[in-house]
Amino acid sequence: MEKEELAISIFKEAQKTLKDKKLDVAKEKFENIIRLTEDPHPWLYFEACFGLVKVYIEKEDYKSAMDSAFKALLHAPNQEVYLLGVERVRSILAIIKKSGRLSDLTDSFHKIEDKNEELYYFSKALNALARENYKEVYLTSDKLKTDELKNILYSLLED
Repeated sequence: MEKEELAISIFKEAQKTLKDKKLDVAKEKFENIIRLTEDPHPWLYFEACFGLVKVYIEKEDYKSAMDSAFKALLHAPNQEVYLLGVERVRSILAIIKKSGRLSDLTDSFHKIEDKNEELYYFSKALNALARENYKEVYLTSDKLKTDELKNILYSLLED
């Protein structure tokens, strides 16, 4: 069985274990897929990262959920998939906000500073938001080129 077939098989298993709320098993399977697919199959890597996001959301580990989401965005194989990931990030952050846990995001995220300037500024703005430094959120969001990312920040600022 080649790597892609193996990763797809593990992905199906991971989805089932997640559905069955076997979170630690699902986490291990998604992490295994990530190890197998980062370079040769970025779309599987992307989906496995968002699989991990679901595990972390269930565990209410919002910082790890966002770390995984950033990893997915950094490895999106094209712009269309990247924008799909951005929409998923919007949903994740809405869940975190509704839980009253934006303050969990005060630490820096997955090492993105030297990999993607846009995501770096977005993560910096999220960090400022988590610290309730709204002036910094606006100043940092002005550096963003992607309207979708700006709109996520603005929606988080609304009551």
